[in-house]
Amino acid sequence: MLVPSIVAIILGGTFAFLTVRNEYDEVLDDSLTDRAYLLLGMMQETLATDGQQQLPIISELLAFEDEILAARDRTVFWLLDANGRVLERSPLAVEGLFPSGMEQGFTFANGYRFRMLNDPSGAAIVVGEPLHERDEAIGEIVLGVMLGFLTLVVIMWITTVRSLRLAVASIETLSENIAGKSEHNLTAIDRSHSFHEIEPALDTLDELMVRLNTAIVAEREFATVAAHELRTPIAICLAHVQRLKARLEVPKAVGNAEAIEQGLKRLSRLVERLLQLSRAQSGLGISSEVSDINEVTKLLLGELRKRLPRAHRVEVRDPTGIYESNIDPDAFGIILSNLFENALKYCDGPDGIMINASSAGEVSISNDCAALTDEEVTEITKRFVRKSNSDDGFGLGLSIVQSLCDQTGCVLEITSPMRGSSRGFTATLKLPAQITPDA
Repeated sequence: MLVPSIVAIILGGTFAFLTVRNEYDEVLDDSLTDRAYLLLGMMQETLATDGQQQLPIISELLAFEDEILAARDRTVFWLLDANGRVLERSPLAVEGLFPSGMEQGFTFANGYRFRMLNDPSGAAIVVGEPLHERDEAIGEIVLGVMLGFLTLVVIMWITTVRSLRLAVASIETLSENIAGKSEHNLTAIDRSHSFHEIEPALDTLDELMVRLNTAIVAEREFATVAAHELRTPIAICLAHVQRLKARLEVPKAVGNAEAIEQGLKRLSRLVERLLQLSRAQSGLGISSEVSDINEVTKLLLGELRKRLPRAHRVEVRDPTGIYESNIDPDAFGIILSNLFENALKYCDGPDGIMINASSAGEVSISNDCAALTDEEVTEITKRFVRKSNSDDGFGLGLSIVQSLCDQTGCVLEITSPMRGSSRGFTATLKLPAQITPDA
C-alpha cells in the first residue's frame, strides 16, 4: 500500500503543480498585460501636443505601489521610442534588469516576467513583475495539495492497518477454532469471527466434518459392537475347551486343548483391548462431575492384589487423602489397568514391581526389567509397537494410555532405567486437579 500511495502523491502533486502553474500564469499574465495597456495609455495622455513628453509624470505612474508593496514585489517598466531607446523607466528598473533582445509578447529573464507592448506610433512599453511571488503562491498551493494527499494517505494507512489487524486477529481466532477440531471434536466451526467472503469455505469444512464424523462414528460403533459380540462366543468356547481339557487323558490331546485355551484367552484379551481402544477413540476422557480420583486408585490396587501372580514381588503405596478431578473414572481405570498389566507382563527381575500412589495427583509404576534404549522409550507408546517379539501382547496397551492421557490432560512420563539403577522401567502418571472440557 505504501508504494502505490507514494506514486499517487508524486503523480497527483506533479499534475497539480503543472495545472496550477499554467492557470496561475495565465491569470497573472492577463494582469500584467492590463497594466501594460494601462501604462501605455496613460503615457500617451501625458504627451504634449507639441511632441514634448512630460517624463516626470510618467515615472510616478506606479508610485502608489510604494505604500502597499515591498520593493521586491513592485512592478518595473521601461518606455522605449521607435528606435528602442529608453525614454523613461521606473525607479526600480535598474541597469542590467532589462531583457536583451526583447520582442512584443512575454518572456522570462533575470527572475522577472516581462510583457512588451508596442504602440502604433512605434513606441513601446516593457512591464515586468518579479517571479518569486508567483513561485511562492504556486509552491504554497502545491504544498497544500501534497499535504492533502499525505493526510489522505495517512488516514488510509491507519484505517488499512487497523482493518488488517482486526482481520488477522479474527483469522487467528478462526484458525485456532479450526485447529481445535479433531476426531473427538467435529462440531460446526464458530462463525463469530469469520468473514462473508470465506463463508462458503467454512460451509464446505463443516460438511466435510459432518461426513468425517459420520464415518468415524460408524467405525467406532462397528468396533464396539464387534468386540461386544465376540466376547460371548469366545467365553463360551473357552468354557467348552476347559471342560474338554478336564476330561481328556491323552497327554497330546491335553496339550492341544491347552494350546486352544491359551489362544482363546489371548483372543479374549485382544477383544478387551479393542473395546478399550474404541472407547478411547470415542472421546472418553473427562466428565462433567468432579470425583475423588484416589478412591478409583484404591479400588484398582485392591483388584491388582487379588489377581497378582505369586511369582511377582510387588510393593504398593496406597494414596492418602482426597484428590478431586473431573477425569472420567472409566478412562482413569483403563489407564491404570494398562499400566499395571504392562508392568506385570515385562517384570523379570528380582526387584519386582513398585507402585507408588502416595503423592497427590501422581501414580508411579516401576518394574524390574532390562533397560530400554531412548529409541524404544520413544516408540513404545505408538500403536502396535511392542518391546519384544513374543506372542503375548498386541502393542496396544500404552498407545491406549497415551491416547486417553491426551484427552484428559494427564501427563505420562516414561523413563528407563529406574532411578538409582541400571535396569528397569518407570511410568509416571501425573493428573491435573481439574480439567476443563473442550467447547
